[in-house]
Amino acid sequence: MKFTILQDKLLAGLQSLIGVVPTKSTFPVLANVMMEISKEKLRLSATDLEIAAVTELEAQGGKEGAITVPAKQLFEIVKQLPHSPVEIAVEENKISIKCDKSKFSLVGIAKEEFPKIPEIKKEKSFKLAAAAFQSAVRKTMFAVSNDSSRPALCGAMFQINGDKLKVVATDGRRLALFESLITPVPQKSELLIPPKALNLVCRMLGTDDGEITVRFDESYTQYSFHNTQVFARHIEGSYPDYEKVIPWDNQKVLTLGTEPFAAAVRRVSVFSDTFTSLIRISAKKDLVELTSRTADIGEAFESLHAKYGSDALEIGYNASYLLEILKNIESEEVNLYLNTALSAGLVKPAKQKDEYTLVYLLMPIRLPE
Repeated sequence: MKFTILQDKLLAGLQSLIGVVPTKSTFPVLANVMMEISKEKLRLSATDLEIAAVTELEAQGGKEGAITVPAKQLFEIVKQLPHSPVEIAVEENKISIKCDKSKFSLVGIAKEEFPKIPEIKKEKSFKLAAAAFQSAVRKTMFAVSNDSSRPALCGAMFQINGDKLKVVATDGRRLALFESLITPVPQKSELLIPPKALNLVCRMLGTDDGEITVRFDESYTQYSFHNTQVFARHIEGSYPDYEKVIPWDNQKVLTLGTEPFAAAVRRVSVFSDTFTSLIRISAKKDLVELTSRTADIGEAFESLHAKYGSDALEIGYNASYLLEILKNIESEEVNLYLNTALSAGLVKPAKQKDEYTLVYLLMPIRLPE
């Protein structure tokens, strides 16, 4: 096995895959990346058994073949090489790397020990703008649960119904809902995807303004773009019926400037309780007051102009959760749809994007007497 490839191309390929490689594993081969050369194409593969990624790069091939190479060491070597052609040759399980005046050697593991990359069977598929996919992930993943005792909530739910895609994430205290149009899919489907795979795809896409193709079957989802594919094993379990908890009929509407509101929340949260991050929001006619207090330390107060015409309402929220929501709203104004001090509130951009819509649910914290 022998080939030559430009340093920057090899580095870019390895950089996109390195996030898949597990830092610890009982299987040594999982710390390696598979290198396969055929017909002047270098195919790089990595997997942690739950997620797999494959990318193809142009290379000047000599002898065809395949070997697995320690991923971290190869990445660090290539990162330090000059911007020159890199020559890689393999004899048995020994890999030699030459570039300019530099020379390295690594010991690899035979390709037969590397796990098989998944194949999508009886596939369904849809296409989505890369930017919309990135928005779907970045604006929902913060609400995914970290509680391993509820594995279904540790993933993001992709609901596909005709030409509509809904991406949902919740940890039971907050919920994020993203909705966009896609190329039509004939049957309704639900896919529970691990956040690691979705975040990896986002990083790989970079500033791409093209499309991403999503193929899926009962066990895996494949994300295809450029010359790259990422495979994610679905999380098993039943996702809660989130539609039942969304209070679409909340009638009290509070409208504020998104940035001024977020800035006020940040300032007031300095004196919020370290455990609950509780801040008190008091909505009055065309006015909002934010307060927080920590015994023996101090208290904070802010008032903001707002649009509000309903009965006065006091409600408590976790400031950190509220800020995460506001950070993902790009509209100049934000609407809070409220009901009572103890019922869930909805947070929406006052002006939704043409490409997608966003809805956030936030559970309140009971205010002390």
